[in-house]
This record gives sequence, structure tokens and C-alpha cells, in this order.
Amino acid sequence: MSESLYPFVNKTTYDRNALAALNELAEKSVRKKKSQVTRLLCYVLGLIGLVAGAFLHKASPMISNLLLLYGVILLLGGIGWKSFRLRSSQQQLQRGMRECTYEFDDDEIICTTEAGEQRYSYEQVFAVVCDQNWYVLFFDAGHGVVIDRKGFLEGDDLFFKSFIGQHTQLPIQEF
Repeated sequence: MSESLYPFVNKTTYDRNALAALNELAEKSVRKKKSQVTRLLCYVLGLIGLVAGAFLHKASPMISNLLLLYGVILLLGGIGWKSFRLRSSQQQLQRGMRECTYEFDDDEIICTTEAGEQRYSYEQVFAVVCDQNWYVLFFDAGHGVVIDRKGFLEGDDLFFKSFIGQHTQLPIQEF
């Protein structure tokens, strides 16, 4: 390990696995209610479209076909919700943001990428969530950073858990 001024340095690659973990942990914690409501609406409206389309088939075949198509699209949207969220996250990832080095000190979090540097204070952290491979620090329900537990260049993930809990003053939700 190299000598660093920071007690914790982590390098995380925002690949498919990292983005999937970010979305999954968000859906289990900070976006749980919103994701459930959206998925439920897709199912309910999809079923209504299928039933209405079948009911109106003889009276108006064109409207019936549109309702059936609408119903199928919504049902597929509900079924493929996780895939849709993952594709959306991949598209939103800005150029030069694939590799991120996080440096944690007592005052702030510094994220360095090819695109530049961003600084966050611990007071900005809204929720801390983790599973066996990832930590996610959420700044609101729609914005968070994912940290690979195996990516620590300085410090380790067990001491980091205690450190981030103390500095954010938030409970760490484990899944």
C-alpha cells in the first residue's frame, strides 16, 4: 500500500455490477416505496388494458388492439423494471466517470475521476446502505455513490463501516 494523507482511499469502477448494486440497494432502502408503487401501477394498468382490450374486441377492434398493446407494454415494464433501471443508470453515467477514487478524511469525501473532482461533506449524506460487496452513500433518494468493499487502497471495509457511521451519524442499513 502507498502512503496517503487519508485514512480511507477506495477505487471503485462503475461497471454493470456496481450500477446494479446501486439500484438494488436504492430499491431496498431510499426508493423502496416509490419503486413498489411504480411497479404496482404498471401491473394494475397493464391488466386493465388487457381486460378492456379483450372486452372491446368485437365493438371496436382498433381500440381493442391499442388497449391490448398498452397492457402488454405496461406488464413487460413491471416485469423488466430492474433491467430498465440499470439501462437508465448506464445512460446517465457521464463520460470520464467510470473510475472513481474516493478519499475520506475527517471533514469530507473527495471523489476524483477523469472528469474532475467532487467534494461532499458528511452532513450531505442522507442514508448509508451496504451489502456484502458494496457500500452506498445516498445524498438524496435519486443520487448516491457506490463504494466497492474490495476496492480499498488505504484502510479496509470493516474499519470503514465504523468510520462512516461515526462521521455521518446515521445508522448503516445492511441487506
